[in-house]
Amino acid sequence: SWRPEGGKDRDAVPFAVAGVDLKGSKPIAWAGENRPLLTRHTVGKGAVIVTLVPRMLGQDERAHPAMPYLFNGLTDRLLPVEVRLADGKPLAGELMVQMNRTKDGYLVQLVNNRGVDKTPNGIARVDRRKFVDAIVRTTRTVKSAKEMTGPRDLETKRVGEWTTIRLRVHPGDVQVVRIVE
Repeated sequence: SWRPEGGKDRDAVPFAVAGVDLKGSKPIAWAGENRPLLTRHTVGKGAVIVTLVPRMLGQDERAHPAMPYLFNGLTDRLLPVEVRLADGKPLAGELMVQMNRTKDGYLVQLVNNRGVDKTPNGIARVDRRKFVDAIVRTTRTVKSAKEMTGPRDLETKRVGEWTTIRLRVHPGDVQVVRIVE
């Protein structure tokens, strides 16, 4: 537990938590070994997110480094479609993703900005090794999937609760996947 010191704003006072019992919560970020910093606890169809960083600000009044983990925890399974790396790991800046609901499914735009070096005057240099193998997956039933910029039909595969679509996004490439439910 913690107490305000010398009349300071209580939220600005650093504190430590020892021996936290998660009781069904899932840690999102850790402050150290056996010290969860952010937790997510599923309650019904929703979730309770708990952060042990006051206002998610560091001592320098800037956003705390755990902020991206908080937003990932807030948006986890918010949409029925998500994009992951081919090995199943979450994206960590490899692709920019934009989604849009359509009358019969979803459009998922994938942009790979890695491996492109543009100069103010001259031809862009492209490192062709910076491609990203990705999986677009959904828990919904998929009738068809099509890559719209090619265009080409994409193969869908059922893996557990997920319908998955595998594709490769080359450096500087934009791909739009149309999922029809």
